[in-house]
Amino acid sequence: MTFDLALNIYIRHLESIYNTLPMTMILLEPFRKKADEDLLDFHSKKTTEEKDKDGDTILMMKIEDKPTFDGLQRNLAISSIAQKVIPESLFVSLISQYDAFMGRLIEAMFRIKPEMLNTSEKSLTFSQIIQLGGIEEAREYILEKEIDGVIRDSHSDHFAYLENKLGMPLRKELKIWNKFIEITERRNLFVHCDGIVSRQYLAKCKESDFEVGEVKLGDRLSVPLEYFKESFQILYELAVKLTHTIWRKLKIDEIESADNHLNNVCYSLLEISEFNLANNLLEFACDQKKHFNDASRNILIINKILSKYLQGKTDECKKMIESKDWSACSDEFRMAILVLQDKDEEVYQMMRKIGKDHRLGRDEYKTWPLFYKIRKKKKFSEVFKELFDEDYTVSEKPLTPLHNFIKERNKANDKDKKRRTKKSTTTGVKTQPASPALNAD
Repeated sequence: MTFDLALNIYIRHLESIYNTLPMTMILLEPFRKKADEDLLDFHSKKTTEEKDKDGDTILMMKIEDKPTFDGLQRNLAISSIAQKVIPESLFVSLISQYDAFMGRLIEAMFRIKPEMLNTSEKSLTFSQIIQLGGIEEAREYILEKEIDGVIRDSHSDHFAYLENKLGMPLRKELKIWNKFIEITERRNLFVHCDGIVSRQYLAKCKESDFEVGEVKLGDRLSVPLEYFKESFQILYELAVKLTHTIWRKLKIDEIESADNHLNNVCYSLLEISEFNLANNLLEFACDQKKHFNDASRNILIINKILSKYLQGKTDECKKMIESKDWSACSDEFRMAILVLQDKDEEVYQMMRKIGKDHRLGRDEYKTWPLFYKIRKKKKFSEVFKELFDEDYTVSEKPLTPLHNFIKERNKANDKDKKRRTKKSTTTGVKTQPASPALNAD
């Protein structure tokens, strides 16, 4: 197990769960709505209300309609409960993936520095070593028991353990620490208390300086979509920062690989428009005390500015560009700055100067988010053809399952809307509008 592999596995699993919730809730909604409408229809046609001797309202129906009524109530309860339980279950899964990641991270740490395992309090008798087959097998057994023991502790204890092993603080500058503790404690509530606020939850939040607001003992917490999204971002950010802090501490000779990996993580976030997360991680990346070389750091700075550029934050973008002298940088960096300054004509001149045999080639012009805006312009296509002797075509990155689902759903809604409009025009009947367009947020 290596640091980059441990983090890559975690990120893919985290993104999978994150994309699943909106799709599931979108699919559930029409079933809940149908169940609700069916029950209301049954009430209007099959039931009446009467007062009993105490003045309370009671529902009256024929005895033969009772099984239908019970079935309709059950259908509504199933879909309504699902809308509550599924977000909670997927939220718990986010933290479960984090726990699995922590195990892989500790394993990677011991693989690189096996001598750190020498201080483990786990021990074996001579006969146990013989049974296991030898010293190497015994070491693997101790490693497994050590990781298992750590993971069973609290999430704050995980950090205390790592800080002790590494001899360095990991929580001191971690601004999201208090939110991370609240997330993990809320997870415990769903697993053990059906989401009911406990004294331990309140105590842990207070200990980590997390403000619970009006939440009090006995309240039931939930997982709104915005909270789920924030939890995903915090768990993502924390894992990336933790991995790269430990990686750079233990394997200084791999700093080039670490820089490249961190940049790729941030770049992938820009591709899917996760700008807040990208901003936080690019800030972390640029603030590292040591980079492989100036080019590695410049790439991270360019992507940091690009994140602001893609969000339309021109003032911030300008300020960041002016904070550094780019004149001594290579052509590709000066090209990037020209793009970020919207100096189109100078960009075209630089494209011609760089030519077609540079590292910055046809694929980069087609796919890099840096060229997202300028490649929509006619002149860009003309210069591209001049350089590569082919018509410019956009290389579209495949949509995530969530975005693809939303695209297809919106397409179906548009088709349904046109059908309804056509029908209302020909028959004069007023129709209900189709469902509103959906987006990834």
